[in-house]
Amino acid sequence: MQSPLDLPTVQALGEYCSHPSVRASANAWRAAYSLAHELAFTEAVAVRQADTAWNRAAELWHQPLGSELVYELTELGHGAVHVKP
Repeated sequence: MQSPLDLPTVQALGEYCSHPSVRASANAWRAAYSLAHELAFTEAVAVRQADTAWNRAAELWHQPLGSELVYELTELGHGAVHVKP
């Protein structure tokens, strides 16, 4: 099955869409697509990798407001702690 996303479509979404989640997903798609090509994957594999990156970034769109994780900074070198808002 052909992906509904391709490079020109994703570039347009990233450039002209003002919604931060769409822009983040477009950036994830383009980064995965570019990396796949740098690693000499075929076009089909590059698109599949990019689509997976889009889907992972877009998963956050489907979370109810207030359910996202919040990170609280701790001392340098001790990592971050997950806290609920």
